[in-house]
Amino acid sequence: MRVQGHIGAIPALEEEGRRVLSRDPANVEASEEAFEDLITPAKERFLRCHFAIPRLGEDHAIAIAGAVVSPRSLTLPELRSMPSVIETVVTECAGNGRAMLDPPVSGEQWAHRAVSAAQWTGVPLRSVLELAESAVEVVFTGADGGQYQRSLPRDVALDEGTLLAYEMNGEPIPARFGGPVRLVVPGWYGMASVKWLARIEAVEKPFPGEFQAHKYVYAPGVPVTRIRIKSMFVGLPGHVRTGTPARLSGLAWGGEGVSRVEVEIDGQPHEARLFGPALPYSWRRFELIWTPQAPGRHTVACRATDVAGSSQPDEPEWNPLGYGMNAVQRVEIVAI
Repeated sequence: MRVQGHIGAIPALEEEGRRVLSRDPANVEASEEAFEDLITPAKERFLRCHFAIPRLGEDHAIAIAGAVVSPRSLTLPELRSMPSVIETVVTECAGNGRAMLDPPVSGEQWAHRAVSAAQWTGVPLRSVLELAESAVEVVFTGADGGQYQRSLPRDVALDEGTLLAYEMNGEPIPARFGGPVRLVVPGWYGMASVKWLARIEAVEKPFPGEFQAHKYVYAPGVPVTRIRIKSMFVGLPGHVRTGTPARLSGLAWGGEGVSRVEVEIDGQPHEARLFGPALPYSWRRFELIWTPQAPGRHTVACRATDVAGSSQPDEPEWNPLGYGMNAVQRVEIVAI
């Protein structure tokens, strides 16, 4: 693996409707327009980096080592020549919504737009990885200085959905999003999907790395893993006319899938309609047609429930590092 330099800090984007949390490393929320389609265009996608973005050449290869049957070096041409699959996956930063916590916590102050969806083309990890019986976890190392390392349990690493991806939305993965090859772990928060993948190592005991045991934990020994059920309004009108039907719509997602969404109006729940494709790793659209009967201010909220029966809480579940914020979103609408 050869690093051919680093991509410079991103330009200012505030004027394009995107919140720039930091420029070096680059951390930018998705734009408001990012949620108009089920697949997020690359130019609208949120960006999360811990270190400088590496620029890797076509000679980049992934080392496969440790407790595996056959250690090897996997080149990009070899990976692209293998049978591939396409998965539509929602990726959410574990710190999405951190800015909403009270009392405040440190870290990047994401509001609601550190989430996006993409179509990933790649090869199931299990197609290139034969683990020894003694392997309990698989450690993934990024090429961004080799400092970002995360592990997955054996069963998750070998799950059919876990991908070595080399295309995003039908194009080579842009460098800023982990190209030329990255891990994609459907259903898990984004920290698991290691970008600029440089090394895959099977280990025989739990991995104690900084980004595994000390960061991305709700509390010591309680790791952040699958995405909690969540929903948000999209394109919500600020004003509606009394006696005229208004459309309240949004998106819902979670690591266990979405079974239903309720839209509450002034505290009264109403079953929303789910529509659009029901893909295993993507989000669902929801809508409710509401006719306000009286002028004034109305509070609307959306609450999703997953297939396992878990629903969004009314208030955020506070934790010291600000992860997994999935409280119900409440918005005020004025009827005139």
